[in-house]
Amino acid sequence: MNQTAQTPDNSRGCGGCFLRGMGVLGFLFLLPIGIYALLYAIGALLITSDAMKDADMIVLLGGGDRQRWQEAVRLYKDQPSRIILITETGDTINEIGTRYSLLVRNNLSAMGVPMDNIRIIPEVSRSTVEEAKSVRDYMEYWGHTSCIVVTDPYHTFRTRLIFHDTFQGSPVKVQIHAVRGHWYKATTWMFSREGWEVTLLELAKVLGYVFGAGR
Repeated sequence: MNQTAQTPDNSRGCGGCFLRGMGVLGFLFLLPIGIYALLYAIGALLITSDAMKDADMIVLLGGGDRQRWQEAVRLYKDQPSRIILITETGDTINEIGTRYSLLVRNNLSAMGVPMDNIRIIPEVSRSTVEEAKSVRDYMEYWGHTSCIVVTDPYHTFRTRLIFHDTFQGSPVKVQIHAVRGHWYKATTWMFSREGWEVTLLELAKVLGYVFGAGR
């Protein structure tokens, strides 16, 4: 009896290999896009800024650089009746103990803000939580009703959490404002070492605050 020789049909197996290969290539193509989207979302979460409204005072948190000062001056010039309030961190800038807050005040004055429109909180604050408490105490004592808190973009989310908690029950209205034109952007922070450093540090501080550290 004659038997017809059968040859294996490899078309289905080759097609499966091809599809699996395409799936791997698609995954490898989409992986960096997915990673970038995640990192972008993290940066976007950290950056928050309120729509600008009238406010009595501009609060300049400590630890910033010239970009923060310039932003405070821009806001002041939009409404020259405002007071710029500087928090006192106790940091010094030289061997004789000159306060960093005085350096900030002098720079604001050099940028066109009259000394009469600049205040420094006398109490020393060592953290954003302490700054928020000192700002609340100062504003309530002197009868101010609203403020704009100026800080770096990556610091705004944590600042909002802290000030929201601190000012609960207070008649003082608080807005959070991110420095414009800052180097930290949701789209690009992941491409620099400094971006990674401040982002990871901020995330750690946010988690620490949420779970009770430093309150």
